[in-house]
Amino acid sequence: MPLNILISNDDGIAAEGIHVLARRLSGAHHVTVAAPMHQQSGTSHALTIGRAIEVREDENFDAECHVAAWAIDGTPTDCAKLYLDAIAEERPDVVLSGINHGSNLGTDVIYSGTVGAAFEGFFHGIPSFALSLIEGSEISYVEAAAYFEPFMDNVLAIIDKPFLLNINFPKSLAGDAPQFVFCRQGGRDYINAFERMEENGRVHYKVAGEVSDTDKGAGTDIYAVEHGLISVTPVGVDMTDYPLLEEFGRRGKR
Repeated sequence: MPLNILISNDDGIAAEGIHVLARRLSGAHHVTVAAPMHQQSGTSHALTIGRAIEVREDENFDAECHVAAWAIDGTPTDCAKLYLDAIAEERPDVVLSGINHGSNLGTDVIYSGTVGAAFEGFFHGIPSFALSLIEGSEISYVEAAAYFEPFMDNVLAIIDKPFLLNINFPKSLAGDAPQFVFCRQGGRDYINAFERMEENGRVHYKVAGEVSDTDKGAGTDIYAVEHGLISVTPVGVDMTDYPLLEEFGRRGKR
């Protein structure tokens, strides 16, 4: 049965990944795009507060595929939330974010605008997927979208409640066929995260850094992708540190 699908991203409405994903899914489903006018990577779940957000219909977005598209001058979360709360005439069945240029593995999910947009769908009680393709991958966006479509259909057929799945495609596949594996979030940090620059007597810093994986053991998303598997990590909203909460509870009873 055709689905009503909303697609957003953080790379911007002109990015290749979102066009390919929308084009692929529009063959069997009703697809709408609500994406940032400009690059918004690293904006996490930020909302624009204190200024009006421009919204304009993008009539040139894959018109041959009958994809309605909205270019929004805000963050990925702005795009999903604004569409769901103010523009949509019908509630989407699914919210997708991506396909992102670059991975969102381990603690990257804290900073990721791709995941932020998908979170907004989850907050609205809608099954949501964040999709990312590791930089330099031998897998094309077209192939990633083709692998994802039947996986999405299968998941929606067996899970009847809202969820958020963070999906990362590897540099190359292990074997001839794509293998989706469910795994936990690994640990990732960055060494030398800022590059210092001086210009005309002024000091500037630019985000840079080298990846440092602190937890990429078996069962993590990082391990899966490094071994040619497509990682699928269920992500939740509750950030409570339950072991620490229990520890304070035990201390309070003494």
